[in-house]
Amino acid sequence: MSKSHLSTSKWTKYKLLRKSKKLQAALPETDWLSVSSFWRMLPKYGQLILKPTGSYGGSGVLQVKTSGNSAYEVQDGAKHRTYHDPEDLNAFIKKKANKNYIVQQRIHLATKNGRPFDLRVMVQRHSKSPWQVTGMLAKVAGKGYIITNIRRSGGRVVTVESALRGSELKDMPTSELLAELHNVALRSAEQLGPSYRWVKTMGIDMAFDKQGNVWIIEVNFAPMLELFLRLPTKTAFHKIKSFHVRRKQP
Repeated sequence: MSKSHLSTSKWTKYKLLRKSKKLQAALPETDWLSVSSFWRMLPKYGQLILKPTGSYGGSGVLQVKTSGNSAYEVQDGAKHRTYHDPEDLNAFIKKKANKNYIVQQRIHLATKNGRPFDLRVMVQRHSKSPWQVTGMLAKVAGKGYIITNIRRSGGRVVTVESALRGSELKDMPTSELLAELHNVALRSAEQLGPSYRWVKTMGIDMAFDKQGNVWIIEVNFAPMLELFLRLPTKTAFHKIKSFHVRRKQP
């Protein structure tokens, strides 16, 4: 496959990011979903995220975790289902594997007022200019949800600073957290850029865990810009729009 026609799936982008030694520590362990990869990772992490490799907007994202008495809990949106027989869970996993899912270590996200949040960091460039961070925001999950997608979980958008002030990280220097966030976001764009030369805008979904470590969740090439209209000021939205040109794939 030529680079100009490289897949834009979550799995392909993850593999490209993994090639950077500097980014490996920020990438949750991820694998193509199969019964064997699932059972290799579940005992290791206790909680996993399953997601379709070609989806967006939180569609189809599931969490699986071990619970007491050899039970396994699957969360889909705000719905929960418990499996007691591993073979029943295997049948469920096989169905998802047939639909091109990936399995990922679940990051224990920092929370604002008890609800997990992640971050959308916009990284953009003009044709011959370096990548730059043009805006960022925090997406706080709705009550009872593990996903932060605003439309699906009924969550809300706040500034990153507001999310940090209301989180477990409130006593850590905000400037240092944001500097590391910018650094990892720019490295991610620089790592992917040569393989996707037509892309000028990336919406990078990132997160802090409860210890303040930065994680890359996934990279979107067609992010929803309107989220930035939900911030108290429209400055970031206007800056992002000034860069944004609808991408054209060769």
